[in-house]
Amino acid sequence: MGKIIITTIITLLLVHSLALLGLMGYGYATGRFEPEWIGQYLATWRREKLAPPPVEVQKVEEKETPTQASARIAAAEIRRETDTRESQRDIELSRYMQNTVEQAKLKLEQDLQRLQIDKKILADKLAEYNGLVEQEGFRKAMINYSQMKPKLVKDDFMQMDDNVVVRYLAEMKADVATKILEQFKTGEEQKKRLRLMELLENHRLIKLSDNK
Repeated sequence: MGKIIITTIITLLLVHSLALLGLMGYGYATGRFEPEWIGQYLATWRREKLAPPPVEVQKVEEKETPTQASARIAAAEIRRETDTRESQRDIELSRYMQNTVEQAKLKLEQDLQRLQIDKKILADKLAEYNGLVEQEGFRKAMINYSQMKPKLVKDDFMQMDDNVVVRYLAEMKADVATKILEQFKTGEEQKKRLRLMELLENHRLIKLSDNK
């Protein structure tokens, strides 16, 4: 008798468990165990006033009317034209800036070329002026040496470069140059005199060759 009662109780528990599991499966499958539904169950158990279950509102998309379609197409066309104008403006601005840079570069090159030409002209004029000044100084010095005593001229020539002395001697009258050369008497002076006479001979030969 006791075994029958225990068996009956166990059977009932199994049946209730299976029923509970089936109910839970059904609830999960149908969404009955969502938070909103659980709230409804608790309210029923507490004998509270039930709130209506949430109803999903499906949004109904309105069909686009011909007027709306035309407005949408027109707006898209305006945006496209605006984008095209802005792109074209950017391209033109880029070309303008590039042309400006190229023109500035070309002008700079031209200015540098003119500057080089001006520098050469100035250098030539300066060389010409210095040459005139040097010629005038040489002419005045030669006149002074031609009027000075030969011994004093010899003392100055001993301090000068041989080529400079030969230039003076070549421009002087022969008798004046001879009197100056006769003043080179010491050993060192005689060596310089021989060098001067050799250079003077070469200078005269070159001058004669240029005149032919």
